[in-house]
Amino acid sequence: RELIIMAHLITVSIDQVLWYVDLIGWVVSRGTTFPIGVAKYLTWPQTSITTRITSTHHLWTIPLAMHVISPESRLDVTAYIFSAFVMVLNVLLSRWMTPSTIAYEGTNNIDGKERKIHSKYLNVNLSHELWKDITFSFLQIQHDDPPVTLYLFRLFWRWQALNGIIYFAVLRPLSKICFE
Repeated sequence: RELIIMAHLITVSIDQVLWYVDLIGWVVSRGTTFPIGVAKYLTWPQTSITTRITSTHHLWTIPLAMHVISPESRLDVTAYIFSAFVMVLNVLLSRWMTPSTIAYEGTNNIDGKERKIHSKYLNVNLSHELWKDITFSFLQIQHDDPPVTLYLFRLFWRWQALNGIIYFAVLRPLSKICFE
C-alpha cells in the first residue's frame, strides 16, 4: 500500500512544486504574476468557486502523503520507477475518459428564457494539451502542433524526468530528514 502512496506522491511532485512556485510568485508580485502559469486558471473569470476550492489539493497532497508514509519505508527508488507507470496510466485514462472541454447550456437571465452555450475547460493531467497559461519555454511540448503520440511521448518523458529531479533533489532528502 505504501508503494502506491509513494508512487502517487512522486507522480504529482513536479506539478505540485510548480504550484508552490506559482503561488509564491503570485504573492510576491502582489497578485500580478504566475511565473510558471500552472495555477493561473484560478484567476480566470469562468473558474468556479468549487474549482478553486478543489484545486487546493495541489498544496496539501505532498505534505499529507509524506505524513502517512511510515519512517521505515521512506521514499524508495522502486516508488520512482512505479511512478512512471502511474503517470502514464493517469494520463492515458484521463485522455480516454475526459474530454478537453465540455459544452453545456445555461440561462443568463432571471426568467430563464435566454439560453447560452457555455464551455468548461477540463484537460485533466495535461492529457490533451499543455495548459495555455504555461509559458515557461522548457515546458513547451506542443510548439509545433505534434500528433497525439508525439505530444504524449514528450509529456511522459519530461514529466518523469522532472519528477526525477524533484524526487532525488527534494523528496528523497526530505524523507530522510523527516524520518530520522
